[in-house]
Amino acid sequence: MSVNWIAAYNRLFILLNREGPTYHSGPNFLRMAQQVDPGIPSYEQLIPILNQQGKSTSRKSFYWEIVKELPEQHKYQLFRLLIDALEPYAKDEVEEIRAVVFGGGQAVPAAVVPVDLWNSEKLNNSLKDIDHAIDAQQFNRAVTLAYTCLEGLYKTYVRRHVPQSIGLSDLMQLCKVVKDDITEKLRARGEFPEQIVNSIPTLTNAVANSRNGFSESHFADDSQKWLAVFARDLTNSIGRLLLHFV
Repeated sequence: MSVNWIAAYNRLFILLNREGPTYHSGPNFLRMAQQVDPGIPSYEQLIPILNQQGKSTSRKSFYWEIVKELPEQHKYQLFRLLIDALEPYAKDEVEEIRAVVFGGGQAVPAAVVPVDLWNSEKLNNSLKDIDHAIDAQQFNRAVTLAYTCLEGLYKTYVRRHVPQSIGLSDLMQLCKVVKDDITEKLRARGEFPEQIVNSIPTLTNAVANSRNGFSESHFADDSQKWLAVFARDLTNSIGRLLLHFV
């Protein structure tokens, strides 16, 4: 999907420039953009640069310069942040912006892994990147990232609870070790719904096989999107279960 960023930005700026709760001053907008790219200058840094370069310091001009120079993935991230901030105050206008950028679908909500996990930065980035890949219609990449995220989660669990199996690298072998260990821990506590734990390998296998065959499938774009979203949700569900034991 090719996004008309000029159209998206023009709609966005109407809200950013409107008096009231949607208004974003220069410093506010730049602080929002710095969440996507910390290398973006602050307002105090940017204005002298623009003056030195003979460029316009009007808000509409330099906001666009910031948006225009961002890589494609970062543009999606910035619009996601701004849509979330603006939606409570201008739902109809935000829906129009969302339609231009995300094809009318809801931007995928972000998922967060607790920061005390081993390799938590990799896991956090993997989950966020799945959302961004889906936003950008890169569905095969989204499923590959889901696989990577599961791999990280299982390795985290094994490192903490089953260190004798730390040398395993195959996803399904890691999954079996994790499932067996969780089953053993739960059995020691008494009765539990084994079907839920037994579903972990099935769900993992679905993501693993999707990664290998997704790019060869021949569904229409919308079907591809929802399959990628489903793979992401499977990863989230497995991850949440594991985090109770990590």
